[in-house]
Amino acid sequence: MIDSLAILQTGLKRSFANGPISPETWSDPAEMTRARARVHQDHGTAGIIADERSILAAVADFKKSREIVGFRDLKYVCLGLGALDGGGWSVLADETLRGAVARMAEQQPSTHRRLRCFQALLSTYFSFHRNSEDASAESKTGWLGLRAWLRTERDRIMNLLEFKPPWFETLLRHPELLTNQPCDKFGAGLLRKDPVLLNDARDGLSIPDDSWVIDEAVFAQMKAASDLKDQQFKAALPDLLVIATGSGGVSISGQLRIRCVAHLVSRYARCGDRPEQPALRDAATSTIGNPWLRRTNWDAWVRIKDTADDQAREMVFLWLKERLVADFFELLSVEGINDERRVAYWLRFVPFVEDMWFVLGSSATAQRGGKFREFRERAKGRLLTLEGSTPDNNAFVMRIGAYLAVEFGAENNAFYLFRWDSLSPSFIATLNSGQQRASVHISELRGDDNEDKMSHRDSPVALKSWEQKFDDRLIKLIGKKPEKRPACVPSLEVLVADSRFKVNDLRGVGGALWIDETERSSHLAKELQAKGFAFRSGRGWFKE
Repeated sequence: MIDSLAILQTGLKRSFANGPISPETWSDPAEMTRARARVHQDHGTAGIIADERSILAAVADFKKSREIVGFRDLKYVCLGLGALDGGGWSVLADETLRGAVARMAEQQPSTHRRLRCFQALLSTYFSFHRNSEDASAESKTGWLGLRAWLRTERDRIMNLLEFKPPWFETLLRHPELLTNQPCDKFGAGLLRKDPVLLNDARDGLSIPDDSWVIDEAVFAQMKAASDLKDQQFKAALPDLLVIATGSGGVSISGQLRIRCVAHLVSRYARCGDRPEQPALRDAATSTIGNPWLRRTNWDAWVRIKDTADDQAREMVFLWLKERLVADFFELLSVEGINDERRVAYWLRFVPFVEDMWFVLGSSATAQRGGKFREFRERAKGRLLTLEGSTPDNNAFVMRIGAYLAVEFGAENNAFYLFRWDSLSPSFIATLNSGQQRASVHISELRGDDNEDKMSHRDSPVALKSWEQKFDDRLIKLIGKKPEKRPACVPSLEVLVADSRFKVNDLRGVGGALWIDETERSSHLAKELQAKGFAFRSGRGWFKE
């Protein structure tokens, strides 16, 4: 028995005498960790560590000689296939060079080397700046060709491998990454604040932090939200805007901001009910631009498939005009926030306003407060300087059809209406110059050649508010009729304000002004009779 054990011990010593690892290191945790890291780097991760200068040198030699000598240089060229020079050129841009690299990779004598070339080209695919303005169109086209080659080569290599490295298994779990919708699958999870799928792909394939994959994953979240029902989409919109504008702690490129905001605007425009969303309005105008001053740029980004989204553009344009009208009467008129009647009146005409300008006096020009800053940002390109008037006066100018309408902020200024074709060429040129410091003299805004001049005074005797008088004139001229009716005579509204009676003004459609007081001897009845109302039994008091 003792002899048998001795023989076994001698045999074991002989077997391990020439082993690659000394037995005394087997229990060394640090050494085992380093060994595991070396194995993972060589066989488990998709990333390939290489010196950037060596990569660029190999690419430069290949571009000059159009030849690759040795596997080492081939690997470097594969890693540098998408490296951009100062003109946006890369090997990807040259179909001949790109094809030569692909053939050399396919013709490698061993599966291991072929896999390493595929791995290097996959790294190039993820690291290429496909969304950058610096990349040439030819490089971007070459990148699409690389994607198609990787998809085909993946399937060929898969049939050759007996053991698939972990990174290759990750690629098989996320085949969409090599399609024209690479990140759509991540959108729903990100919308639920669940990044597990995306993180699996990023970690398993060593996708860098500045990869286009991150951009496309962010945009996929926007697309996933657009598939929600209206109410769910509206509920998610505030959080999506935080991400889309780069305010959520995740830095995103300017181009991605435009793509995301444009997508959200277009989706919101398709909602059945579309109340104004100030955050969406401001995000759209600050990232995409003013839809009436930069329509070409707007239509290039806000699209439904291959067509400009007219509905989204007009929606934001309407919101912007309404906000600017309110801004003027809140910030730039003497009465400020109390000028509610003029705000309400002109908001009715906003759908018919084709363009607008704000001519500021010296006091408003000098204002630097937060609200004034926001107003200037919204009105950029339509701000002018008012000359020849008091410092606190400002003018609000609107083009409505064939007419130019002018409202002033200072008290006791009349409303002026001009025919557009009667304006001087120099005045029109100033309005359309887009120059922030262009000036307009007040005489051009209240000239004697006006088509009409009206005051903001009610007519209690005729039971007409100034709004109704304006309507009588403007609606005939511009041929457009707002949906809402103007305010009734304030003195009459005060009279019935504390009662249960209603005012029904049908004069705009050829009817009469009715008060539904059916008594003939009440206090209200006596007041109405004194104002020239007549009584009709069962219906109340009326005046035509």
